[in-house]
Amino acid sequence: MKSQWLSKYSLSSADAERLDQFFDDIQKESKLFLGYPCNGIFDYSPLYRFLQYPFNNVGDPFLASNYHLNTHVFECELLEIFQDLTQAPPGSTWGYITNGGTEGNHYGLFLARELMPGGIVYYSQDAHYSIDKVLRCLNLDSIMIRSQPDGSMDLDDLRETLRIHRDVPAIVCAAIGTTMKGAVDDIAGIQGIFQDLALKRHYLHADAALGGMVLPFIDTAPPWNFEDGIDSIAISGHKMIGSPIPCGVVLAKKGNVDRIAQSVEYIGTLDTTLSGSRNGFTPLFLWYAFHTIGVDGFKQIVPNCLKMADYAITQLNQLDRNAWRHPYSNIVVFDRPSPVVTQRWQLACNGSLTHLIAMPHVVKEQVDQLVADIQSLESPPEPSLTDLPVCETTLGETNEEITLVGSSEEYLLTQISVALASAGISIEDITAVQAAGGSIIQLKVSDRARALQILNEHLDIGRCHGQYRPFNTEAATQMLTQADYQTVSQDALLVKLNDKPGALAELMKKCREHAIAIRSVRLVWRGQGSALVEIASDQHQILQRLLEEQVVMQ
Repeated sequence: MKSQWLSKYSLSSADAERLDQFFDDIQKESKLFLGYPCNGIFDYSPLYRFLQYPFNNVGDPFLASNYHLNTHVFECELLEIFQDLTQAPPGSTWGYITNGGTEGNHYGLFLARELMPGGIVYYSQDAHYSIDKVLRCLNLDSIMIRSQPDGSMDLDDLRETLRIHRDVPAIVCAAIGTTMKGAVDDIAGIQGIFQDLALKRHYLHADAALGGMVLPFIDTAPPWNFEDGIDSIAISGHKMIGSPIPCGVVLAKKGNVDRIAQSVEYIGTLDTTLSGSRNGFTPLFLWYAFHTIGVDGFKQIVPNCLKMADYAITQLNQLDRNAWRHPYSNIVVFDRPSPVVTQRWQLACNGSLTHLIAMPHVVKEQVDQLVADIQSLESPPEPSLTDLPVCETTLGETNEEITLVGSSEEYLLTQISVALASAGISIEDITAVQAAGGSIIQLKVSDRARALQILNEHLDIGRCHGQYRPFNTEAATQMLTQADYQTVSQDALLVKLNDKPGALAELMKKCREHAIAIRSVRLVWRGQGSALVEIASDQHQILQRLLEEQVVMQ
């Protein structure tokens, strides 16, 4: 009956081709995935047969409900595994499978608010961004505590702040693996401050999104779980375990949860979760992982991830990238490379730092290619324009335009477009040509002052000499004038782009990924949400095939 009903509906050939193209794109991107903590290795194909049913784990996983198409039994077995991993005394905790770490943090702080009205939340400046968002949702008073250079919470600052507010219930949100540096806040130290200040009303939530599936499997783990005095904990499931759908688990002391539970008659169970209707498939995925890989399997996988992290540190430090990690973390922190590298390898960045995360899918070949990209893209350019010092790229501006001169037009153009797109700055006009073995780019942008700041921060300008050379606008203008525009136009493509920040950056990235050197770019028209760009390359036919759907005229 179901198949007969569905047989009337099917995708158009165009939509089917679109999905095929999307699949190809995702396959390529998955090979360049180093900066975020998601395990890319899993196989849940034996569970695909269940996708034809509308699973919904509504209500409390430990109680029966009137909705029978659920996976509560698997969810409860999975929770027992996490209770063991977090060293919770048997029968002392309650939990459920969440949509991810943010929901777990939301539940922990929601529970704390209900138990301790008027309390103040203390969290470090390196805490995950979800904490600040959750605090706004819950309308909780909070104070951000300084972080130490390694990313962990500064306990001296916490102690002094708690002392000042010792008459108010203290709710501390500790990071068990900070987002950028993988630092674990000192749980024993926090508990010691509670005791020293005689704070009887306190609550300790642990955000262990990644760390909660790393620390149980290593010998050097610092205090972090229920045995060490936490009241609730959030752990992600799609990170170290791996899942095609974001998910996680939240555990809390059962006595605290019982105090806030509410009965809902029409679903026939208690409403103890945040989301009500809940994903019934992710508990099945995670249960399957633990019954195939098993705890013993993760005891091998996690140390191997740490070994891969050490390999990455060794390779990166051969390029003087100041790479390091905490002994209990698979997050490798190092000096931020160029935007081309961070975009290509999907690296998370913060200020002058970036990181790669040695997840189970990361292999030496990927690390080696990353290092090779950093070396090739950030090494001094070849000598080029005769009136410029060797290896120097210069940046200057007139009253309205920003003008750049360098030795590698394709690389410089990619850097510029990606850097400005990352900052949300729109390129309103651009001319880029090769001349005398080098490149000259003139552009107008929506925010010139901000663009200059971004370009100074991210472009490899004056690398060899460590300082900027005064820019000769007259010389560059003469070079632009002398460029053979007629030759450019004869074999150029007229390409249509969406008129939004990042459109040119995406196009340049695509060309670079296909090893197409761009000889010139010129913005010829903007309007009605679109832009026409004239692009020329010595690899004209290859460029034409690559941009076939966007070419307006050739």
